[in-house]
Amino acid sequence: MALTAQSLILYGYDVDVNNRALDFKTSFGGSEKQASLQLGSYTLTGLMTEIARAMNEADPANSFVVTANRTYVGGTENKVTIACTSSGYLDLLFLSGSRNTASCRSLIGFNAVDYTGLTSYTGNNTSGVSLIPDYAGYNYLGPEFLRKVFGSVNISANGSKEAIVYQIQRFIQVEFKYEQKAKVISEWADFMDWAIQQKSFEFTPEITSPNVFYEVTLETSSDDSKGLGYKMTEMLPQFPNHYATGSLRFRQVVPPAGFI
Repeated sequence: MALTAQSLILYGYDVDVNNRALDFKTSFGGSEKQASLQLGSYTLTGLMTEIARAMNEADPANSFVVTANRTYVGGTENKVTIACTSSGYLDLLFLSGSRNTASCRSLIGFNAVDYTGLTSYTGNNTSGVSLIPDYAGYNYLGPEFLRKVFGSVNISANGSKEAIVYQIQRFIQVEFKYEQKAKVISEWADFMDWAIQQKSFEFTPEITSPNVFYEVTLETSSDDSKGLGYKMTEMLPQFPNHYATGSLRFRQVVPPAGFI
């Protein structure tokens, strides 16, 4: 099936020693709390979960939640909100915090200022790196149509079957066409470099439904059966300087597998 609106790919959430800190206070004149994010690559969803975990660990006497509104600018942008749900006080010290030079603020769209006077704050800017293909995707299959169980099956001589299988894996398949050469160089190359490293990203099939999205990794491309490479194909002879991705298959990120 073909999609009816453009898709959104959201990625670029790398946490390292230079952007892992979040300093905050939960009482007027109180001591500074220091939340430290674990290093690694995240989706926006995963990063919000990690920020909440780090803040709750730094101040277990209070409760913190991190959410995102994905509906800005017609679903092409997002805003992250950090809130304290148990205390009547919250300062985010992105300017005066003792670790402000290693703050995570730029990852989640906040400015280099202290946010004070409320218990909930929303970032000023969209977060992450967005790639919006020029046209709606072709040959789309959602996770309702692509599923597989991985494991091993042994069949005895009498036909009885013994199996060790893992959690059902869900996949998404899509192809994008007519991507202009300039966009391939400036945007697609960066995203595909991220994806072939098997880093997670978020895929919104249609930006007209911005809250329908999937956390995924690249499973296969038309050029590599393990998703470790890609090739953009020029659509010659009819459409010079326009490119197609070929069929891309994404694996939906699911909780750790267990035995059945």
